[in-house]
Amino acid sequence: MTDERVKKKYSFGIYEKAMPPWLDMGEKLQVAARHGYDFMELSIDESDEKLARLTTPASWRRELLGLVQDTGVAIPTICLSGHRKYPLGSASPALRARGMEIMEAAIRLAAELGIRIIQIAGYDVYYEPSTPETRALFAENLVRSVEYAARFGVCLAFETMETAFMDNVEKALKFVTSIDSPYLQLYPDVGNVTNTFRGTGRWSYRTCGAERDILSPST
Repeated sequence: MTDERVKKKYSFGIYEKAMPPWLDMGEKLQVAARHGYDFMELSIDESDEKLARLTTPASWRRELLGLVQDTGVAIPTICLSGHRKYPLGSASPALRARGMEIMEAAIRLAAELGIRIIQIAGYDVYYEPSTPETRALFAENLVRSVEYAARFGVCLAFETMETAFMDNVEKALKFVTSIDSPYLQLYPDVGNVTNTFRGTGRWSYRTCGAERDILSPST
């Protein structure tokens, strides 16, 4: 990390999937560095290509750490959206088991790469109906996930989503408050929150003991 970046009052990052998919990891980090980004968020989505990163050999991980050092662009976070296809609350035991495998592998990958935060999707299910059963199963597996993350010192953080299950900060905060662990926090998606409240003009939510008011873009 350069002296200039250490002195900055903020960090400016880019999501990996904001760049052309045909670039390899080294090229993505070089592009990010060239355009002044301080960090890049790694993607683990539901595609076979991205999920394969969870089982890459140690040589791939060493190479990635070397690229981070060479470019000066950190990778402090993972966006783990692979649970759209393999949700923690699925009615299918096989899909739930695969979802937990993905969660645990992502946590281990993060620990090995020195990544501190994994953004997790606030879905109980995505491609199947949400029911009281799927919501209960999600809550049960979330507890297991947070306990596993704590073992490795990795923080899981909810992305607010576009479905009714967790489409605002207040709904996500209920899980955070209930589990009450420093290894489960919030990572709100401003776009998704905006879509939820579009047209209402103003809304508020409670976080960290304080009331927050937000003006929507339509006002």
